[in-house]
Amino acid sequence: MSAPDRTQVRGEGVDWSQVWYPGPTRRFTADEMARAGTDRPSRTLLTVVMVNYALAAFVLMQLAPAVATSALSLLLTLTGVIGWAGMLQLWRRPERRMLAIVSLAGAAALLLTLLATIELKHLERGTHTRDWVAGAGMVLAMLLSVAYWFVAVYRAHQIEARLREQAEQQRALEMARQLASAQIQPHFLFNSLASLQHWVQTKDDRAAPMLSALTGFLRATLPLFNRQRLALGDEAEAVRQYLAVMQMRLGDRLRCSLDIDAAAVAAQVPPGLLLTLVENAIEHGVMPALSGAEVHVTAHAQAGRLKLAVHDTGPGLGGGHADGTGLANTRERLAQAFGAAATLSLENAAGGGCVARIDCPLDIE
Repeated sequence: MSAPDRTQVRGEGVDWSQVWYPGPTRRFTADEMARAGTDRPSRTLLTVVMVNYALAAFVLMQLAPAVATSALSLLLTLTGVIGWAGMLQLWRRPERRMLAIVSLAGAAALLLTLLATIELKHLERGTHTRDWVAGAGMVLAMLLSVAYWFVAVYRAHQIEARLREQAEQQRALEMARQLASAQIQPHFLFNSLASLQHWVQTKDDRAAPMLSALTGFLRATLPLFNRQRLALGDEAEAVRQYLAVMQMRLGDRLRCSLDIDAAAVAAQVPPGLLLTLVENAIEHGVMPALSGAEVHVTAHAQAGRLKLAVHDTGPGLGGGHADGTGLANTRERLAQAFGAAATLSLENAAGGGCVARIDCPLDIE
């Protein structure tokens, strides 16, 4: 055994509390229980418990003296009722404290039941039958304690597994969101910086406005990388700065306009939603057109819905528009935020060009 292994073994130690106070050590909060689900025990678990209890009852009935059959039947019935009530409590609160309370309460109830059964059946003291019924009661008490422990541990492990699964799903969604946000076209920054460097070296008057617009774009896009939602007004500012940079680079080839309703400014949307559509319109609508094209961005709030549209007058869907990585990520972010209540469509515009539309719930929180 290597040195690290010996250190690990020595560091594990013994949890002595489990020796005298066994059971699940974790206490679940009300929120964790709600997220894990408060469903009733599964049919599989109920079947396992019932089969084992039925086998134990069958063995005891076969071994019991004939005169003790009625007393044992009553004892088995009451044990089943007590066991079922305790298991339901442990299912709702699978923790060591509840396990101890239920076990002690179950043992006390079973002892009282045993004493009452012996007295009701008028079993004489010191007889073999009375001793046998008392011994059977002790066996049932032990079986009840084991069943309680099994249910508590099983339920605790089930809740922990569900919470781990939810945590993994949340981490996966967060990673997907960050990856989608990072998909904002990096070559835009490189090309813009290359143009800025060239203008600075040639002392072009466009260098200062380009630096100002590019700085404004970077400042406006910072929230896109660390939020799950942001106001559409903040997103629109990033779009304005992006279009300002692209107009300096493309000159008269790009004509653009933004029309954002006052009621839509506060709408909460996934970061990068509108910017991705505008980038797609520039790349596939404006760039391929030798004479340039127009890009019109609109956002309207109507009857509890937010309707976004990015229309370009370029060559249309046949000219290169397609569901690429950017639009695929946009659909994914919409699905994560609104589920089936949000849609994204891409189609040829009636007057030429292409229009991308998003229809989603109007979230003002």
